[in-house]
Amino acid sequence: MVEATSAAEAKQRSLDAEVSDRSALEAMVTSACEGHGVPASGSSLWSRVEALYSRAGEKMREALHVGVKKALTVVSSHYVGIDLPAVCEGYVLPDDEVEAQEEVQRLEDAATAPGDALAAFFDAEVELLPLGAQGPAQAGQQDPLS
Repeated sequence: MVEATSAAEAKQRSLDAEVSDRSALEAMVTSACEGHGVPASGSSLWSRVEALYSRAGEKMREALHVGVKKALTVVSSHYVGIDLPAVCEGYVLPDDEVEAQEEVQRLEDAATAPGDALAAFFDAEVELLPLGAQGPAQAGQQDPLS
């Protein structure tokens, strides 16, 4: 009888921990939704996470576009009269596929260090939105991912 009681108590503790973790996760997802302008009310946890994932993809695309525009702006400032529409058509490569791949690799290798330096120039402009004013740690809950 004592063993059954202790097993039941252990299962109850495990269930309580799962419920606590789920509550902390829901609070974090809700906070992230609020911080990123994603509607959270009335949605399941899964649909809120999907919406956050989608919003993160949108933000990454926006960042990519801003970065490309900034890079083209910098290049334009060095080369007066550069034909940006032609540049935006893509690579100018040899017709032979192997030679074209080799040339792309050569160009990428040559652009790595300067590209990192140019990207670092804009690092100060990159900001992550806070998860929100009330995250799980601030609410007195444990981090569900620890």
